Amino acid sequence: MFRLIVVYEISFILFWNILYHSSSGVENWFQEKFVTAIYTVLSTMVLGFTIVYIIYITLKISGISDKLKSLKDPRKS
Repeated sequence: MFRLIVVYEISFILFWNILYHSSSGVENWFQEKFVTAIYTVLSTMVLGFTIVYIIYITLKISGISDKLKSLKDPRKS
């Protein structure tokens, strides 16, 4: 599982670095800033999703999610 995540992150970084460096030059400064903004937003989203997914899988494998599901809601009598 972790190998899949590492491979995905490396390919994602390589893809965005190729995209970023393909539009270099002083005359393309707006495009460079635009691509940087897209890279920052998408990489942050992917990083957040990866962290949430790792926490979810860890809870599922360790059995904590089953214990959390069996807890009764204290607001209901």
